[in-house]
Amino acid sequence: MHRWMKVVFGECSLCFSSVVEWRKIFLEGCELLEDDARPGQSYRFITLEMIVEVNTLVLDNCRIIVVEIHRLLGISVGTIHTIMHQHLNL
Repeated sequence: MHRWMKVVFGECSLCFSSVVEWRKIFLEGCELLEDDARPGQSYRFITLEMIVEVNTLVLDNCRIIVVEIHRLLGISVGTIHTIMHQHLNL
C-alpha cells in the first residue's frame, strides 16, 4: 500500500500523512466520510432569501464591502463569500 500511495501522491508528505490518518480512523471502526461536528459557530444553511438579500445589496451599491453586508444582514463573512462566489458568481 505504501508503494502504491507514493506512486499516486509522489513525495507529498502532507497528502500521505492525511492518508495515514484516514487509514487509522477507518481501522478504529469509523465508516462515515463526513467530518465530525466541530466546536465554534454552528453551520447555517444558505437560503434563497440570503442569496436574494446579498444580491440586492450588491446591485444597489456595487462598492459595498463584505463587512458592511455582514453588519446589515447578520450573516457571517464566510457565508457572504460563499454566496458571492458560488451562488452569484461575483
